[in-house]
Amino acid sequence: MVNKDSIALLPLDDRPVSYLLPKQIADFSGVNLILPERKYLGDLNHGSDLKYIDNWCRGVLQYAPTFVVSLDSWVYGGLVQSRKHDFTLDELKKRVSALAGGEVPGSRLQNVYGFSSIMRIPNYNSSEEEKDYWKDYGESIFKWSELMHKVGRGITEKGTSHEELLEKWYESSKSIPVNVLADYKRHRDKNLTVNLLWIELSHDKCFECLIFSCDDSSRYGMNVIEAEYIKREIKKHRFSDLAKVISGTDEISLVLMTKANLKSQDKKPSLCLFFNSIEGKTQIPRYESNTIHESIKDQIDTLGLEIKDLNESDILVCIHLSDSVQGDHIFKIKPCDTSKNIEELKNMLEKINKPFILIDLAYANGSDPQLIEALINSKINWDHCYGYAGWNTCSNSTGSALAIGINRWIAEKNSSFNKIAFKKCLLTRFLDDYAYQAQIRHVGITEKEINKKIMPHVQAFSKLLGINDIKVKCSLPWKRTFEAEIDVI
Repeated sequence: MVNKDSIALLPLDDRPVSYLLPKQIADFSGVNLILPERKYLGDLNHGSDLKYIDNWCRGVLQYAPTFVVSLDSWVYGGLVQSRKHDFTLDELKKRVSALAGGEVPGSRLQNVYGFSSIMRIPNYNSSEEEKDYWKDYGESIFKWSELMHKVGRGITEKGTSHEELLEKWYESSKSIPVNVLADYKRHRDKNLTVNLLWIELSHDKCFECLIFSCDDSSRYGMNVIEAEYIKREIKKHRFSDLAKVISGTDEISLVLMTKANLKSQDKKPSLCLFFNSIEGKTQIPRYESNTIHESIKDQIDTLGLEIKDLNESDILVCIHLSDSVQGDHIFKIKPCDTSKNIEELKNMLEKINKPFILIDLAYANGSDPQLIEALINSKINWDHCYGYAGWNTCSNSTGSALAIGINRWIAEKNSSFNKIAFKKCLLTRFLDDYAYQAQIRHVGITEKEINKKIMPHVQAFSKLLGINDIKVKCSLPWKRTFEAEIDVI
């Protein structure tokens, strides 16, 4: 039922993180979240049913006062489709105009929180989420893009002169067929044009907040150049209070949903940041172009929250790090030993008597097993745990953990907190980020194997969190091992 406190959400796609995690947060926080039917949203191989999306928006937006919208889903039909679509520029402009121009009834009357991705450039040969030619030329296009950035900015590689770098860039372009490179440039140009249109159309006061997300980025490349250009355009249009460019993508809907919820509150929580590694906070995490500290600050700034010292803050945000660059569970890369940092974090959490949020960033693509084992055997009061995440990228983990914890804090203040629903949400994160991603997952794993191997972890975390009489069912919604759907009933 739609009411004056409702938040309508058009997700990126139908993945669990896009569709189910916002719903879990709404279930424990009392937010009246309005979602489209999941079956009409985009997946790995198909875009959203745009006709259904149009009709859904027309129905919901006449009544819901707040709209969090994935602009990739609205324009292209989903995140993957933004990288693979065959729309003409005119067709894309019409989609932009339909939303920003008010063709969706009531859209100009809403508090609209929009987010759009800056197209990534993955460094691998696979066309699963990219155009067909990526299976043959993905790594070559990444290298060409990286070298173009360095040459254009006068950045030199160690032991390589600018002239030698220029020659390497020229040679890299020769390794990619002319028609492939031309198509790739055209595709990026169309997507950049759409992003610039959102800025232009913001003069019509379409957005309460507009986020451009750097999807799976790195330090150099066309996507980084585009991010810098969009930042300049935001400044030129004097939209610095309205629009931002930040790392991440999959977590942005959660952050904006939380921002919308905070807007209606009389008081916002203040945060204290505790990093258990000085060296780690200045590292550039995998799949991002900013330091860990910068990425976390961007998420907090987007939420409009104040950072205070430990005694004056409402919530302690603990960031677990390695002293080295992040490890990566997918590529079997271990960081340096985290034992000392874990001990420092554990001692802190055992002593404090206030809410805490734990962001687990020693690894990309899953939890630090050493940390989780230490936490299970600790004397931490888990009633004080307001949020946890340790999946995929630094920004993914940060945004989702903050969203879980801050929405719990708001719900408790409003007497709308559902403790059982919260524990199920927290259990899902531990089972997904630790049990599945860091312990169970492997190439070729089946749903039957996942459901069998996850049971001991279900028992351990259920005991830790004090949950009884639950059932857990696991599946692979996109028929690949990258993401699992863990349904806690």
